[in-house]
Amino acid sequence: MMKIIQSLFLSVIAFYIPLQGILVAVGAAIALDTCTGIYKSFKTNKPIYSRRFADIILKMLIYELVILMIYTIDYFLLSEFFKLWFSVGYFFTKACAMVLIFTEMISIKENIEEAHNINILKQLQNVLKRTHDLKKDILDLTDINHGSNNSQPY
Repeated sequence: MMKIIQSLFLSVIAFYIPLQGILVAVGAAIALDTCTGIYKSFKTNKPIYSRRFADIILKMLIYELVILMIYTIDYFLLSEFFKLWFSVGYFFTKACAMVLIFTEMISIKENIEEAHNINILKQLQNVLKRTHDLKKDILDLTDINHGSNNSQPY
């Protein structure tokens, strides 16, 4: 009987082996979100409750189980259908994992913004504007060196 249970367990593990990278990526996103949440709590002097850690463990478990269930559905039902449209294996599983990771990335961004009292999108817009201005200045300088009469360089 023990041999049968062991064989069944190893079969289930072998079935889910292709998900290893996706599960690690989702788990890493949750861990990074947790770290930035703790960092935000220290920076804003807010207390950290042990109940929140239980919520994190529950979230990790739920996210990982969702990925496992979606993979099973994808493997038996959707895989061939999606391969007709997209030449990517297990497209639905990967898309759902990306949604979960993107959700965590938004939370990470919010934690960093609150910890440092900044708006990352505004900062990025400013950097892009400065880059555009720098490009314009460089083009103006090169136009001065080559003359403005559109003559060919030597």
